[in-house]
Amino acid sequence: MKTAKLVIGIISMVLSFFIMFQSCAAGIVNTVASNGEMSGTAGLMVAVFFIIAGIVGVATRNSLGMAGSLTAGGFYLAAALIGSITAGNYTDLYIWSFLAWSFGVVYLVAAFYDQYDIWGAASWWQKSWFIILITIVFPPAGIALVWISRKFELAPRIIMTVIFSIAFLISMASFMGIANTSANKPINMNNTNNTNNTNNTNTNTTTDSKVTEDTQKNKVYGLGETWTVDGEFSLSFTAVTATDDRNQFSEKTPGQVVILNYDYSNIGVEKSFTELYISSNDFNVIDANGEVASTYPASIAVHPQETPIGAKCVGAQCAYGLNNPSSEITVKVQVNGNNFKSYEAVFKLPVQ
Repeated sequence: MKTAKLVIGIISMVLSFFIMFQSCAAGIVNTVASNGEMSGTAGLMVAVFFIIAGIVGVATRNSLGMAGSLTAGGFYLAAALIGSITAGNYTDLYIWSFLAWSFGVVYLVAAFYDQYDIWGAASWWQKSWFIILITIVFPPAGIALVWISRKFELAPRIIMTVIFSIAFLISMASFMGIANTSANKPINMNNTNNTNNTNNTNTNTTTDSKVTEDTQKNKVYGLGETWTVDGEFSLSFTAVTATDDRNQFSEKTPGQVVILNYDYSNIGVEKSFTELYISSNDFNVIDANGEVASTYPASIAVHPQETPIGAKCVGAQCAYGLNNPSSEITVKVQVNGNNFKSYEAVFKLPVQ
């Protein structure tokens, strides 16, 4: 364990500078894009925690007490928690959070593992290295080993069960966050056009269109129409406006910049780590030539807000740079509801 602590401490201190550099870049991107994310700041906190934990781990690697291991492990687990919850578009932060979790497990097991148990030599499945490995890969199995192993007292078992259970939930949420971030793929415009031809007679229907999930998959919504997922949330786009506003600090040279105005309501999406928050991360914008647009750092008046159950966010805005000037755009929306279930809808919106 002494060697492991030394190696982990050195790796942590080296990685911290790389994480700090990435976090500064992510913070600049968030500021320019005005997307409301805090991943840059969170990354800096993770980097600082890596440095502190690494120094403590190296300095106390020869200590017989558990204070040093618990302190270093605590900083690693705090870094994993912060990084997992606030990573957003800074997807590398999920990787650093997993590493922090892995390092934290090593120190936590080292702190509580009894090297001099009166029962004598431990079986292979009771060895510290095996418990650490299983706990990192699959925390529920690690919890089981902690309880059936003779190498832990009752109080440490309870503490580790609570920590590992929370970590398992966080790791699952992180995985869903990575999946959601990478899910924004271009739309097959042929399929979209076919769907639009099938449903263009319905574009002037009422704004409160509550339909079944199967019908929603085939429906293309228009400006002012409301997409409602029963018992979870609703969303409508109220305007798409072309703007002459250009950001002098941006290297992007779009053919047209449009600002999307939209409203959304939280009908029943329960809070996990954050309230319902629908932003540009949930949109995939396609111009009239079928090219995918990217967000643009134009000036917007209202940012989307975290919205609790029973509340609504009105007048939220986000800006996109289109490669080709368009009189109509397609917006593919993907929003996570309860239990991280993903819902999708397509909007055809005229540009004013």
